[in-house]
Amino acid sequence: MSASGPAELALEPAVAEAIRQGVERANESLSRVEQIKRHLILAEEWQPGGTELTPTMKLKRRPIAQKYAAEIESM
Repeated sequence: MSASGPAELALEPAVAEAIRQGVERANESLSRVEQIKRHLILAEEWQPGGTELTPTMKLKRRPIAQKYAAEIESM
């Protein structure tokens, strides 16, 4: 793998496969309503204090929903 950043890693088939396998393993221990049904690998990092995360690493749900509305809708 020769990717040097998040944008390149998001396109790597090996990364996508590793994430898929991880989701499958996690879903095995979750109830049906808790399982991840669909996911998308984004090309950018979420930094603490940025648009998507608070400085204490909590999700900013409304800004995420607004910023990624098209991606969420396409899933």
